[in-house]
Amino acid sequence: MTRLGQMLIEEGWEKGQTKGREEGREEIRMESLRNIMETLKLSPEQAMDALKIPDSERTKYQSSL
Repeated sequence: MTRLGQMLIEEGWEKGQTKGREEGREEIRMESLRNIMETLKLSPEQAMDALKIPDSERTKYQSSL
């Protein structure tokens, strides 16, 4: 395999790793939101406040709740 080919494979692998970590964080946040809403009887907005989810990310989570 050429050096360029190896570099491309490594770059793709790193991007896949990063995407997987992001998806994992999102899944954990969704689970945390649901748990805190159920346990503490909070609204989605209150739960996101408690978890300090930035306003810029809230729409994504609200549509999934």
